[in-house]
Amino acid sequence: MFNPRELQKQLKQLKRMGVKIDQLQNVQRTVIELQDKQIVIENPEVIVMEFGTQKFFYVSGNAREEPLKSGEEKRTEATIKISDEDVQFVVEYLGISREDAQNLLNEAGGDIAKAIELGQARKTRSSK
Repeated sequence: MFNPRELQKQLKQLKRMGVKIDQLQNVQRTVIELQDKQIVIENPEVIVMEFGTQKFFYVSGNAREEPLKSGEEKRTEATIKISDEDVQFVVEYLGISREDAQNLLNEAGGDIAKAIELGQARKTRSSK
């Protein structure tokens, strides 16, 4: 347990040293993603300490661990709006089916240029 008076003294010392301290308001959720799991803190208290160009975030609250969803699950979870015109453009540019064009656009997150790049790279690999 900490002594509130001692904490106040320490905060005053930090402020005298040029450290700016603020509390973020209305934080609903903090998520820390690791390679295989994520740590979720609902309704956390978040203190931001700024020293020079560095910012330090102190997050406190009740944390729980959750398995991290795979990239495939994440991609289907996200809603990507792809217009028929975009699909048609990729179809005509690469000479592929609508389904293949749709898949490329989904994989590229709706980015036409990236979808075309992916399609060309696959054509090159398959022709070797």
